[in-house]
Amino acid sequence: MQKERSMENGKMGGRPKCSKENFYKIPNTKFVILTFSQYEKLLNKYGKIVFEKAIELLENWLSSSPSAQKYRGKNNYGHFRSDGWVINSALNIITPPKV
Repeated sequence: MQKERSMENGKMGGRPKCSKENFYKIPNTKFVILTFSQYEKLLNKYGKIVFEKAIELLENWLSSSPSAQKYRGKNNYGHFRSDGWVINSALNIITPPKV
C-alpha cells in the first residue's frame, strides 16, 4: 500500500511543511531558520545565554562550511538537539569542562 502524498503532510505523509511566512527572523542571522514556536521552545529549554551562543555557532558553521550548504534555506530545528554538537559546543564555551 502506497502512502498518500500531500502538501499539508510533507513528502510522504510526514511532518507538515511550513511556509516561509511562518519562519521567525532571528536577529543577526542569515542562515539559521526556525519557526516562532520552535524559537520560543528552544529559548525556554536552554536559556538565553546558551541558546544565543548555539545560534551563533550554527550561523558561523552554515556561513563558512562548504558541507553545510545542503542545510541552508531549510529549517534548522534538528541541529538543536540536547545531545547534538551545537548545544554541546555552546555549553563547553560558556562553562568549560573541569579538568
